[in-house]
Amino acid sequence: MSLGNRSLKNVRQLNTSLRSFSALPRQVQPAIIFVDNAEKKRQNNLLGPNNSQFPFPGDVASSIVYNAGSNNMSAQPSITDSQKPKEYRTTSVSTLLDESVNAIKSAPEYNPEVLLAEMASPLTEEVEVKTLDCPRLLRKDLKHLFPNIDFKERDVTVLNITQKTESDMSAWSPMMDMERMQLTSGFIQSATSICSSLQQFGYWADFIDPSSGRPYLGNFTNATLFETDERYKTMGFQIEDLGCCKVLRHILWGTKAFVGTIFTDAPLDCEILADIVTKINKD
Repeated sequence: MSLGNRSLKNVRQLNTSLRSFSALPRQVQPAIIFVDNAEKKRQNNLLGPNNSQFPFPGDVASSIVYNAGSNNMSAQPSITDSQKPKEYRTTSVSTLLDESVNAIKSAPEYNPEVLLAEMASPLTEEVEVKTLDCPRLLRKDLKHLFPNIDFKERDVTVLNITQKTESDMSAWSPMMDMERMQLTSGFIQSATSICSSLQQFGYWADFIDPSSGRPYLGNFTNATLFETDERYKTMGFQIEDLGCCKVLRHILWGTKAFVGTIFTDAPLDCEILADIVTKINKD
């Protein structure tokens, strides 16, 4: 008999054996199930099974799961008095927080007094404050910047706070970006206090967030006023187009300047504005 016929015969014998094997009646062991006591108080099934020994719907468990659960329960260590739930309930959140804080070690260079001093004076040492009547070119666009304010019968004063920077604002660098973030935070803190003081005297006041170009206190608007806007030319600044971007230039500090703008309907010659300008210049 050739090798091919022998292989074919072996395949047929294998198929015959498999068919005869598949025809044998299966002997299935009957499943043994355990049902939990239904009189116990139930919890929401979405939170998990009521009993880990009966995890299936209807409080049903197979013999394997039931026996495994019993073995695990018997193998668990006994709970000491200090581990009882009663002891956990008597521990307050404040105690846990205090323990966590005490476990934290301060860095060697940490100096809270210096940090508090920096927070107390958010503006840099070299600051220029100027107040002026809102220029006509800018005034006609205020209704878009502050849509909830009616400017028809209202005089508007602009308060520009310019700070000298260490970095050149015309060239991006990590140091420039960090300094700009710090100056933005300091201006927002100071401008919020100034607007709050003006509002206490019955005046409207709001300022432009340098990071978004939109009003900080007023309603959201699509209109923006960034410091590189051409309208800043009407307020004594120069705007240079560098091709890739625009940059604001101060008459004294050049491109090492950061400006923040506050708008108010307080008169230009009112006492509260004079006091604010005097205080900032003195500090």
